Amino acid sequence: MAAGFDWNESHAIYGAGHEMSGSLPWTQRLSAQCWNPELAGEILARLAEFSADLESVLRRSPSEGVDLLNFLCFSPVSFEKIHRSPDLLLWLTAPDVLDFKKAERQGRDREGSDPDFESLRAWKSQELLRVAFREISGLAGFVETTRDITEIAERCVRQVYRTSLTTSSNRWGSPQTGFGVLGMGKLGGRELNYSSDIDLIFLYGDEGFINPRFSYHEFFTRLAEKIVSEFAERGNALFRIDLRLRPEGSSGPLVRGLASTENYYAGYGETWERMALIKARGVAGDRELLYEFEHRLQPFIFPKAVSDELVTEISALKERIERDLLDADDLYRNVKLGFGGIREVEFVVQTLQVLHGARHAFLQERNTLEALSALAELEIMPRKEVDALRSAYVFLRAVEHRLQIVREQQTHTLPAKSEDRFLLAKSMGLDSVEAFDQQYGEQTFTVRVIFDRLLQRRSGEVAEKHAREFFAQPVEAGKTLERLEAGPSDMHVSARTRRLYAKLEPELLRWLARMADPDAALSRFVRFVDAYGIRGLLFETLLANPRLLELLVRLFDASAAFSELAIRRPELIEEIARGRALDLTTSAADYMAALQANPEQLAPLEWVRSFRESEVLRILLRDILGVTSLGELQTEMTNLADACVRFCQESIPGADRLTIVALGKFGGQELLYGADLDVVFIGEEPGPAGQWIAALSATTNASRVFPIDTRLRPEGDNGMLVVTLGAYESYFNGRAQTWEHQALTKARVISGPEQVEVNRLITRAWERLRTRSNTKAEIAAMYERIVKERAKGGDWPEFKTGRGGLIAIEFLVQSLEIERGVREPNTLKALELVGGQLRNDESETLANDYLFYRRIESILRRANNQSVSSLPVADSEQTKLALRMGFRDRNEFTDEYHLRRTRDDEIVRKYFYGA
Repeated sequence: MAAGFDWNESHAIYGAGHEMSGSLPWTQRLSAQCWNPELAGEILARLAEFSADLESVLRRSPSEGVDLLNFLCFSPVSFEKIHRSPDLLLWLTAPDVLDFKKAERQGRDREGSDPDFESLRAWKSQELLRVAFREISGLAGFVETTRDITEIAERCVRQVYRTSLTTSSNRWGSPQTGFGVLGMGKLGGRELNYSSDIDLIFLYGDEGFINPRFSYHEFFTRLAEKIVSEFAERGNALFRIDLRLRPEGSSGPLVRGLASTENYYAGYGETWERMALIKARGVAGDRELLYEFEHRLQPFIFPKAVSDELVTEISALKERIERDLLDADDLYRNVKLGFGGIREVEFVVQTLQVLHGARHAFLQERNTLEALSALAELEIMPRKEVDALRSAYVFLRAVEHRLQIVREQQTHTLPAKSEDRFLLAKSMGLDSVEAFDQQYGEQTFTVRVIFDRLLQRRSGEVAEKHAREFFAQPVEAGKTLERLEAGPSDMHVSARTRRLYAKLEPELLRWLARMADPDAALSRFVRFVDAYGIRGLLFETLLANPRLLELLVRLFDASAAFSELAIRRPELIEEIARGRALDLTTSAADYMAALQANPEQLAPLEWVRSFRESEVLRILLRDILGVTSLGELQTEMTNLADACVRFCQESIPGADRLTIVALGKFGGQELLYGADLDVVFIGEEPGPAGQWIAALSATTNASRVFPIDTRLRPEGDNGMLVVTLGAYESYFNGRAQTWEHQALTKARVISGPEQVEVNRLITRAWERLRTRSNTKAEIAAMYERIVKERAKGGDWPEFKTGRGGLIAIEFLVQSLEIERGVREPNTLKALELVGGQLRNDESETLANDYLFYRRIESILRRANNQSVSSLPVADSEQTKLALRMGFRDRNEFTDEYHLRRTRDDEIVRKYFYGA
């Protein structure tokens, strides 16, 4: 999927369902070669609607159409341009257009020939289409692409300036002094990207008057306003203009005279302005004035004497960007401003230019790559680091380009979902999202290491000063941090390991500050480090893989039980991180295949325990990283249980003759952490069932597979462990109570030789509930009895058995299923099927609230991997729950909780009692 581009949206844009009548083999072969064959086929169908000679057009384009189709798959906005103007398809594939030098010469020939801004806008849009296609198809590299975009922007600036100046002069007269437009930022550096703002500063020469009542300043202010307004024209805009780099920023005058500008920088110019002016370049207007500006500002931009505070100011500037402009979730996904991003490369280069530019005129380059070359030639930076920064900069800028090519929008953030990074990865010449993520991580880490080394960031000192503010026990936390740095008393920690930790600590503290229980998370992190073994290797690994650090801290905050597992088996974390992608849901069949593979050739029951332990940890990590929904979590946990049940059944002699029925949450595919498996055995002999239960329930060093609960069998604990098919049918034909029939709503036959027969029996027994006149009343009475018996400490904390809680919603849904004769074991799926019997939006309300309560249950269960059905008593624990649920504080959470419980109780009462 293209960056920031939704697959479903693409079908809407390209027209899902279009097919080329009489599809020819060449179209099929062509689509099959594309990054996304299905989407490519849809695009071909749409192109055929307005291109009579599509095959010849495509065959003459690069790679006989494959590159063009890949480009249009990747960039919906480009397809929209061609759809609006079909002639662009023929134009885009013409040799003169695709040849850089010819296209560049034709662009220069056209400049100044047409003052019509509408034509200019159309030309700009068309040219960006050409440039984008050349880059995505590999016809143009980074340098050529950025210079091409810069030329497009400069032509727009020059033409708008000339036309606006002529109009203004005709109206008010002509000042006897020059006017200049300075390009700043990437425009000044000739390295513009697709959806850049263009940073401009306007200045004029001498002060004066056109007439006694109209000054030069007023004239040039109106000229600048006219230029800006033409660029800001709604519709097919030229470029967004950003004027915030001018003296005094947004609060300063739109234009200044040269002397005023010089005085401002000499008296008030700040470090960031010094760095910004490195890239200042005249792009339109009076050339003598622009040269004079550059000459006068040279001492400010490249001072002969540099304060010791300069590097500290630049480091603090980057820290402010991360703190004020980025959410924590975007820090590692923002290509421009984030960790090891484009801005860090630019800061490294510009810092060295400010420090050394006065002595080395060769270093006074505006373009980042040319400045890097100068740094290497002058041996100011090691050649190896220059090459690393160059490689990273080109890679990150290429990623930035692709993010913006999709819709020509100013975005710098990688999509969070891996499927949305698929086409991005392919467009970068990489085979998979995983390969892209790895290269992105390596490049940004390399940049951050060089950035930290050069700027000697004081973030460690700053973090240490403020580190204890968010801990509940700051003094104890401080001691723990000291122990983490120093290591156990009986261990020698090398100087290298201490340096690695000094780099790691700020990131560790940053993540801890976001946790609900940072004290516990820190304590567990220290224990994990102690158990890991080689501290330096671990610190180096965490620095190289920031996501692994995040994963560990989140784990140590979320769950005491699973933290103990990670501390006991630290290798599991790395195995999971290196193994299957954490954003993939695993099916029961895939789990079963993995169990049957048994790569370590362990005894089957030993293997299934170890496998289950590591897989539940993997599911937990997906959960705490937020890459799985609650529904997916329940499904995956149930898939794992299904596979373990079947694997153990295959491993125990005689167990394959049992038919196993799952009930409760297991039957509904709604398992969470710490769940029992409710099962009933149908068969002839109890022995294999007893062995099977022992195999799954026995506790070992690798814990147990799953605890088993068989109390839902006929007669409960007093009944036979295994019942025959006939006895099971006889029981439900006679002695079974209403609640036992109701429990069959969630029955799911998962294995065994009599699956078909048992399924039929269950359906017949369950359907008898419809024939009873008082079934609904009996279910209501059971609900009331559960509420009264189990709400021992008050009803409000009981989110499961209290009024308007989980049981209430489940009983209502099961009663509706019985009324309709629709048996669906999964509560939310059932609610979709039968919720139409409720009034207004009650079905949606119940579904949302059910998920809310189940999320509470999931968070509480995962803490100690055991069943929980009520809120914690202590206010401090409720606060932690609130934070983990995404609320700001306890009060906000409890208000929401009360609201949901109250409204759900009203819906349930209305249904059962008409109240």
